[in-house]
Amino acid sequence: MIFFTRNSFRNVFLTFCFVAFSTTLFAVEKKVAPKTSTAKKETTQTGKKSKNTAQKSQNSNSSSAQLRPRGSSGSSFLKSYDRLNFQNIVSVDGEPLPTPNIMENILQMPTPEVVKPLSKLDSAFNLRQGCANNTNNIRNFLASLNIEDSNFESNFNFQLPNFFKATSGRCLPFAISLDSSRKIQSLSIVNNDRRDSSSTMTTIHRSETSFVYLVESQNLNSGFENYLEVILDLNDLIVYKSNQANSSIPPELIWEISSLIKELYSKVNSNERHFARIIYNAGDKNNWAQVVSLEILDASQKNVIADAFWVDRDGLPGGFFTSTGVELEQNFWISPLNYTRISRGVGYSSLRLSKSKQGKKGNSKSIVNQTYTYSATHQGIDFAAPIGTPIYAVANGKLIHYGPYPAYGNLVIVEHEGNYKTYYAHLSSYNPELVVGSEVRRGLEIGYVGSTGRSTGPHLHFELRKNNVFLNPLASRLELDLWTLRNEDQYHLTRNMVLFSSQVLPK
Repeated sequence: MIFFTRNSFRNVFLTFCFVAFSTTLFAVEKKVAPKTSTAKKETTQTGKKSKNTAQKSQNSNSSSAQLRPRGSSGSSFLKSYDRLNFQNIVSVDGEPLPTPNIMENILQMPTPEVVKPLSKLDSAFNLRQGCANNTNNIRNFLASLNIEDSNFESNFNFQLPNFFKATSGRCLPFAISLDSSRKIQSLSIVNNDRRDSSSTMTTIHRSETSFVYLVESQNLNSGFENYLEVILDLNDLIVYKSNQANSSIPPELIWEISSLIKELYSKVNSNERHFARIIYNAGDKNNWAQVVSLEILDASQKNVIADAFWVDRDGLPGGFFTSTGVELEQNFWISPLNYTRISRGVGYSSLRLSKSKQGKKGNSKSIVNQTYTYSATHQGIDFAAPIGTPIYAVANGKLIHYGPYPAYGNLVIVEHEGNYKTYYAHLSSYNPELVVGSEVRRGLEIGYVGSTGRSTGPHLHFELRKNNVFLNPLASRLELDLWTLRNEDQYHLTRNMVLFSSQVLPK
């Protein structure tokens, strides 16, 4: 006979339970083990630079077809994905928190009324793109485009004497910019009609200070490891939910894509089926993710109805321009939130304010309402909106202030390249992850509408300054370099057009 003490019996019982539980757990894990794996992309919506990693999905049963560049065997220097699986940004017990539909909100947002004049800079350039006949020299190549520029020809032949000896294919993808005198400002050209990892792109462009031309060449077999190409039904993109587990677009890019589609969508007949072809750089631990091109295609996916290309600019924040050189930036810089109306603009105005004051009459106390008029030049735009409405940074920059400030109430200030600053005032609260001195990207949720400081009701007071001088971003003839295409920007635009446009491949 075996005797057990109370403690020894408890130990035996616990051991038995543990073995039984482990056996059951092992069987369950074995049963539900996935047959395929899908890489996750880590992303953040904070002011810190995001770390993005992505690998091709191994799920061969995806219903979305991969985008294949026309005129090629299917190979490309860009990666093409069916679907990517992004990790939930915020969750409780593994379940994503409900978040607003950013895309639908922005499409429904009113656009500030501003009459855009024909910019002198916009009209000074003539941009063209396509796949031109492969000839044996630069003169014949330009002649096929009805362009004559002897100075450019001599520079091209001197710096690239063997270029056409290394070309192949029946046509060469190109993008070219001409100035008002029809002289070449920049030419980007690929040495074959495949535009794949075996190709080389060459850009020859005019120096900023003289008629000397500079040459830059880039092999497409490296440097594009983080560039992703996706194509989505435009209707599916519009109803995109930012907390979906599976999506082809990183959540931190949705605000930017939404704003682009809103500006381009007016050119599209919404009764027809259209697709959005999006190319973006997924970034890494040191660089933001960034949309580099967006095209709205017809149902055949062969004709581009509208497009936008990202342009990096020295000394200024980057911006979006179309393949014809039209700016898309001004609306970005005047749309920090989904507002109900503009209650006050820039200029001289008077405010009638009421203030309650406790008084004394005889032995009794009374409340006295005092009314006074405050007159001043209003240096910003007041966007009326309900308390708690999210406010977004209008462009990339550095956070240099957030906190209470006299009259402004709770204030956020973002500094941008080119000596620009944007002010966001009267906030009810801030994004809790803001850190002074950190970099913020366009579309970051920086705070929420309130009525703090000198305010008569909930609204956002928004200011744009250059060198600490107030500007009126709604002025009809304000041609800031923020939203005009400069001479030195031509190189970046033609480069991205020839790299990412679907219109430079053989039809």
